[in-house]
Amino acid sequence: MATVTKISKALTSTGVRLPPLPTIRDLVKLYQLRAIKQLSQNFLMDERLTDKIVRAAGNIRDHYVLEVGPGPGGITRSIIRQNPRHLVVVEKDRRFMPSMEMLAEVTQPFMRMDIVQGDILDYRIEKAFPDCSQHDWMDGKRAPVHLIGNLPFAISTRLLINWLRDMSLRTGAWSYGRASLTLTFQKEVAERIVAPILSDQRCRLSVMNQIWSKPDLRFMISGRAFVPKPEVDVGVVTIVPLRTPLTEVHFDTVEKVIRNIFSMRQKYCRRGVSNLYPPDGREELTGETFKKATVDPLARSFQLSVDECLRIVEAYDELSRQHPEIVGYDFRAPKIKGAGARENRDVDQ
Repeated sequence: MATVTKISKALTSTGVRLPPLPTIRDLVKLYQLRAIKQLSQNFLMDERLTDKIVRAAGNIRDHYVLEVGPGPGGITRSIIRQNPRHLVVVEKDRRFMPSMEMLAEVTQPFMRMDIVQGDILDYRIEKAFPDCSQHDWMDGKRAPVHLIGNLPFAISTRLLINWLRDMSLRTGAWSYGRASLTLTFQKEVAERIVAPILSDQRCRLSVMNQIWSKPDLRFMISGRAFVPKPEVDVGVVTIVPLRTPLTEVHFDTVEKVIRNIFSMRQKYCRRGVSNLYPPDGREELTGETFKKATVDPLARSFQLSVDECLRIVEAYDELSRQHPEIVGYDFRAPKIKGAGARENRDVDQ
């Protein structure tokens, strides 16, 4: 491949004009970049759609952007055209390094682009942007930091929960301030994230997101737009942290209680909450929880508002301080010494 020539008119009123580059389809053919099913890879080739995803993130001009799983670089190009100050791409698959290096070369005159070959689950985002100052969390303006990505489906829920935890603790990307997320998810997961009370999609993921952020399902993309075509359509969701979270209880406690509330979605919520407590005293403590929370124990989880869920969380948190022995209890743990631990499944996503 010939070396890319100099950039003509690099900056324009609408963003960066990149020099002629091979298309994403050409790169996929040139480097024989077949999507790996085990890594949940699906390439988005349509430039109009990658531009639309980046526009959903809002103004990123002169901002700091971290892209998760850029693959051959479709969304990356759309990000670059909006002229961020500093772009970091984190890609696990080394096959995509040549296309990333090509983009880094052509962007060198007008912006900083760093390539990290590694797993996003291990990456320390708080170290990504050393010249980005911290922004007041309570300021009306969000921090100029954006996480954007076409997430691998296999790890999307796990990543999001990890990031919500960082958001609650103001660590990772949120050490800079109220950084925003613009991410792709399987259609059903995207709908769960924004699902309101009484929705068929209402689940743990809905409540956890709505406690710390304002999630917005921006638009859907047909699976036909991806290569290879996934079995489902894809939703693009933006997530903006709330200035004032709806609870001050530690994330780990909130997650534990909400997970139990939704563990038996079609049963009375009392059933799931009762599993928070050891068999000895379970009935008494469960009854006290609902009494303190003033929540109907015969309601189903999807019938509970965020406020009602949090009242249960706060009641449990208060009881756990009164009875420290319940904090480490896990009803999934082996009941017989030497027995294998039951797998902890996120049945509700």
